[in-house]
Amino acid sequence: MSIYDEIGIPRVINAAGSMTYLGGSLMHPEVLEAMRSAAGAYVLIEDLLQWASGEIAAHTGAEAGLVTTGTTGGLILATAACLTGTDRQRMRQLPDTRGFKAEVVMQKQHRISFDHAARIAGAQIVEVGDEDETTLADVETALGDQTAAVLHMALDPQPTAALRDVAALARARGIPVIVDAAAELPPVSNLRAFLDEGADLVVFSGGKAICGPNDSGILCGRSDLIEAATAQAFPNPGIGRALKVSKEQIVGLVYALRRFASTDFEAEAIRWQALCQCLCDGLQGLACARAEIAMATGGARPLMIPRVRVVVDVDALGKSFEQIDEELERGTPAMAVVMQPRANELWLSPQHLQEGEAEVAAARLRAVLTPA
Repeated sequence: MSIYDEIGIPRVINAAGSMTYLGGSLMHPEVLEAMRSAAGAYVLIEDLLQWASGEIAAHTGAEAGLVTTGTTGGLILATAACLTGTDRQRMRQLPDTRGFKAEVVMQKQHRISFDHAARIAGAQIVEVGDEDETTLADVETALGDQTAAVLHMALDPQPTAALRDVAALARARGIPVIVDAAAELPPVSNLRAFLDEGADLVVFSGGKAICGPNDSGILCGRSDLIEAATAQAFPNPGIGRALKVSKEQIVGLVYALRRFASTDFEAEAIRWQALCQCLCDGLQGLACARAEIAMATGGARPLMIPRVRVVVDVDALGKSFEQIDEELERGTPAMAVVMQPRANELWLSPQHLQEGEAEVAAARLRAVLTPA
């Protein structure tokens, strides 16, 4: 019997992916055991963070690393590090940045709600480019005496300046580049890819594909900037004091990272494909919907995982996407998918389906997509 059965909260079949609103991902037994063991004794948090830094460095190729409170916490600390360096007076002054450079350059296509984290630290975001395109020349024009950092989103190719080119441009001016790679795992090679392309700091979610605590993240990169970020993070005072990471989270994240780095993702790809086929088979013959296995080009990440795309004729079905979503989330069993109403599509991810859930999910969705 699940704890959620005991407290009366319905469990959800997760066919949406590593979504924070669903709790991110499920932690593996060895990770939970490591966290339970970590809860049984006191340690100096500074010692634990130093150990975690070495572990993160070993898996990412970075000079150093820091366990953070998710990607947003990592972005706040990364920005703060670029704003202050190791200047203690400036650390105490944040988020007031009067008297020192505080501009963070971002390409227009990279602006998302989570870049609010940079402003929490005290930065002013300078947006470059337009709706159609951002060129390297646009970025170069924006870099100046007040530029403290460039914040780059790890996105698939689109009309933007590439990370490698931006990093080379910024490095020539002594400006650090922060990369938000929250959901860009797997593949495992991405743990190193963004640093290899010239990033100075990279942020990953710990609660998505790594399958660590949902409220954990990784900040890795240059040792001087990690030192500056650590000085402003718990247990120290500063802009990151409220972003407290427990000893259990630190240990859990590292053990999850170890497991992720050793995962056979070729075998996982075979499993994902089989689950997609099971879902797709269970959705054939619907009068108001068509299902097929496809690779997503946008939406929930990572995009390397195959999914099932379901194209819905809402007029023939007599239901809106809002009604479909409501029926799935509030039905029995509850189920989460990714909705794209503008394209008349919904997407099913196999990433976090548990044993036997693919058949149940297909039957559940089939019932919702069948006219009354």
